[in-house]
Amino acid sequence: MLSLALASVRLRWASFVGSFIALACGVALLATSILVIAATVGVPDQGRQRFSEAPVLLVADRNVDFTPAGGGDVQPTQVPAQPGLPAGLLAAVAATGRTVEDHTFYAQLADGPRGQVGRAWSSAALGGYRLTAGTAPASDDQVVIGGGRPEQVGRPVRFVTADGPHTATVSGVTEAESFEHAVFFTDARAARFSPAVGALAAFGPADAVRRAVDANGGAGVARVLTGAERSQADPHHAEVAARLDGVQTPLGLSAAVSGGTAVFVVGGTFALSIAQRRRELALLRLIGATRRQLRALVNREALVVGVLASAAGCALGAAGAAPAARWLVDRDLVPAEFTVPVTWWGLLAAGAIGLLTAATGVVFSSVKAGLISPGEALAEADAERTSRAVLAFRWVSGLLVLGGAVAALALTARSWPDAAASVADSLALLLPVVAGCVLLAAVLAGPAIRLLTALPALAARLRGRAAEDGGGIVWATARQSALSAFRRTAATTTPVVLIIAFAGCLVGSIDTINRAQVTEARAQLSAADLVVSPAGTPGLSRAVADRVRAVPGVEAAVITPTSLMAPVSDGQALVPFRAAVADPAALAAVDRLPVVAGSLADLGPGSVALSRTWPGSPAVGSQVSVRLADGTPRELRVAAVLGTGAEAVQAWVTGPDAVTDGVGGPALADRIDVRLLPGTDRARATAALRTAVDGLGARLATPEQVWSAATDSTAEQSWNALLMILGLAIGYAAITLANSLVMTVSDRRRELSLLRLAGATRGQVLRAVAVETLLCVAAGTLLGGLGTAISLGGSWAALTALVGPTPVLVPWTILGVLAACCAAIALTAAVLPAALALRGRDGQGILRGAAGAA
Repeated sequence: MLSLALASVRLRWASFVGSFIALACGVALLATSILVIAATVGVPDQGRQRFSEAPVLLVADRNVDFTPAGGGDVQPTQVPAQPGLPAGLLAAVAATGRTVEDHTFYAQLADGPRGQVGRAWSSAALGGYRLTAGTAPASDDQVVIGGGRPEQVGRPVRFVTADGPHTATVSGVTEAESFEHAVFFTDARAARFSPAVGALAAFGPADAVRRAVDANGGAGVARVLTGAERSQADPHHAEVAARLDGVQTPLGLSAAVSGGTAVFVVGGTFALSIAQRRRELALLRLIGATRRQLRALVNREALVVGVLASAAGCALGAAGAAPAARWLVDRDLVPAEFTVPVTWWGLLAAGAIGLLTAATGVVFSSVKAGLISPGEALAEADAERTSRAVLAFRWVSGLLVLGGAVAALALTARSWPDAAASVADSLALLLPVVAGCVLLAAVLAGPAIRLLTALPALAARLRGRAAEDGGGIVWATARQSALSAFRRTAATTTPVVLIIAFAGCLVGSIDTINRAQVTEARAQLSAADLVVSPAGTPGLSRAVADRVRAVPGVEAAVITPTSLMAPVSDGQALVPFRAAVADPAALAAVDRLPVVAGSLADLGPGSVALSRTWPGSPAVGSQVSVRLADGTPRELRVAAVLGTGAEAVQAWVTGPDAVTDGVGGPALADRIDVRLLPGTDRARATAALRTAVDGLGARLATPEQVWSAATDSTAEQSWNALLMILGLAIGYAAITLANSLVMTVSDRRRELSLLRLAGATRGQVLRAVAVETLLCVAAGTLLGGLGTAISLGGSWAALTALVGPTPVLVPWTILGVLAACCAAIALTAAVLPAALALRGRDGQGILRGAAGAA
């Protein structure tokens, strides 16, 4: 059977081209994804880092112990903010030898880069900094600039910290370092800016440091790091790790989509091949081949194609590793130094998955091949044979999947609308809709074509004119051919449905979620006249808030981001939620939070206003157990419940204990919402506000500008993931569309020859083929649009229940472009082979061609 399979693949290679290309592309993408994911698992050696020269490092333990509800093992959970080290522990470790305290805080020069930090000069040596000009800071009015220019020495500079603007004189500059942009102060001034000690470098014996930590209650409070572990304390290391982790999810999704779509393509191609070869396979049964041998033949054909395609895919994947790394770097998804090494085990894993994909995709086809009876060898070779069992399977499976998807969307919209605000959850809800539409595409293609071809006659009747023939023999032939050739119509329509439905569901849902967030932000800022936001800085300093509040005729609500941790999944896990600190009186006066229960007037120290999507759906007056950003436990009373959920902030708190400064000094505000009081001159107030924030790393904008910027940022992040997922599925479906049409050309040779014998010109035959193809593409577009409407309707219903009236965004432009691309691909794959088949066939040549086809 293996030799027969090899001969079959060699002689009927055109039937296996689509499977080969799809599988090779799938293995290539899998290989590239595996190699890239493997490269993101561990943070590569960054060379020198903030604490490279510290032999022993003591840092706060950012994990808190969480005991799940109902008992179970204690789960260490990392907190968002790093707490400072206790003074007693610092003194105990200092007794073991020389120590250096690290005080790191926000300090940014007027022309400095975003993310610039201030540090104590004594800690500069821990990162290997060396002066290139000038001297160390000798007084509090002097600074050393990391990566500065020699000509800056002796000049005054202006910088901003969390408490406002300052000036100093540059006493020296150091070489630039890739891991941070630092400004160094005297140790005394750094300690005043940030009293908390974030890390302690110890130069005594490591064992002595560990004993001192254990003896002074350091277990669970601090960690002792040595060797390669020291990089864990470097913020640059943590940032790189977070960025690499963020790449793994879309890459994993793209690999999953590639595997699933490859199974679909291989299965469809082999199913079409079996349908075309029924008489050939029946002849094998007639001369003694068993059902088992036919199944083995088809499986071995898939094995041959799988081996060849996997080998080609592995080679393409290895070649694509470097371009994939450059693509990620160009979009700032990974650090500039990111590289992807090619490993043999990654290629081997991709190849094995490719063979498994080929074997999985051909299972149904091999079963169908085994069911062919010997008597079919005497039947007409190209008669359509679509069994009732196949139609019933299509109807039942498609309706079950689509019905279940619609029920899940309806239940989500009613009971868990917040799931619709999550792109990941929305994707899980929308994919079954796409799958249901794809399963029903074959059986709904005929009704869709009938509907489309009936529209011209219906339009004529509505205009009061008699229905015309709609294009004569070409139109009638194309319509009848599309309705009677079930196999060819299904093979053309199904990929189009996949392309349109998948793109419409995914892009439309993300755009609708983004617009819902804008709708919610617009509602919150509906009473605000102006907004102060950061300009090239990580936040707004206290001086910005004080100056804005001091402008006459304005009311300002200063919003400072923080985190609250709460148990989820029935108390089985502790996760952080985004929260914000604000003065309740100013918040009520400037912003319009949708309070559905309670009142913001009751918000004060020891209380909280929660979104209704908060775990457990707490009621007004109840107590909720939370942890602050640094892990400190708190019991807060619910003062109000907000009818929101799509926005970033899910909890509002106030009071001095609402957020701890921790390491880095006071927290920076994220935004200041400003409302002009009645009688205030807008032009004068706006000018005063611009003057107030000038030079402090802040900008004044209108609420509309804030919404637009937020939308652009979200859209850019979403598209990076979409390009890795959506583009793959569309590419696969395009391969399937072209391959299916090319494969069916051999079935049409007699049909096309008979049309020529009946008197049709070569141009009329080709136009009939083109019209039939366009009808199939139009039907697929219609069915794909139906799937898009179902999915977006569910998302819209859930988001409307969550945030109130919000528009649904249908990506008409993208769907139109994709439909046009499908039409172009289908026309090329159908008309060009048909033209080649008709070339030179007239008179007796047509008769011979028709006889040969028969």
